Amino acid sequence: MFANIELYFTISNNLMHYRTRFSSKAKRVSIKIEPPNQVLVVAPKRTPKKILDKFVKEQSAWITKQLARMVQKQDSIESNTQVLIFGKTYQKKFGFNHNLPIGILFTNNQILFNFPDSNTLQKNKLVKSELEIFLKKTARKYLQEKTKALAEKMQVKYKKITLRNQKTRWGSCSSNNTLSLNWRLVHYPPEIIDYVLVHELAHLIHHNHSKKFWELVALYDPKYRQHKNYLKKYGVTLN
Repeated sequence: MFANIELYFTISNNLMHYRTRFSSKAKRVSIKIEPPNQVLVVAPKRTPKKILDKFVKEQSAWITKQLARMVQKQDSIESNTQVLIFGKTYQKKFGFNHNLPIGILFTNNQILFNFPDSNTLQKNKLVKSELEIFLKKTARKYLQEKTKALAEKMQVKYKKITLRNQKTRWGSCSSNNTLSLNWRLVHYPPEIIDYVLVHELAHLIHHNHSKKFWELVALYDPKYRQHKNYLKKYGVTLN
């Protein structure tokens, strides 16, 4: 079990917020950057606060750099002007055409947000909400169909699929063979999504990351190492 405490440190005259997790498995103090902009300090149990203070302050330059990289990753996936869907960039276009359905529509390389005029705050909230609903629906349809096809190919059976907004993983396989998938996979290219699905389906046979597990993954995704590295380099969610 982990005990969580909230710590505050002053770096470069700015108050920065850190979450600390004490772990019996941790042998040393380490730092992880979690989306969207959270800094997690993992430390052995009973590590004194002054040790954590000193470590974080010493790593302040690295923390700042990693947070900046996280922002860049997020902007490449979605910004005020564009959004990435299945690895393809669509330019956002805002407006209202009475002859078109209200909502989100695809037009060539653009994604049209067709909503009635409203004040900026209300419109921004509406756009954000509608886009998330649209992406989740798109992800559910694609992931369900693709997982079913890959499971038949791999000759494995799963109980059901649930979609989640996980911060630290792309997918998981429970002991009762339920697959949990991150709906934000919708942003990434099909071959990257396939790797995640093959990875989780392989866990239906091997509930570990043994040599046999990776051999099975390689059988259905020979380029899995490249795909795994892609997620580490470009993925906003940590795997």
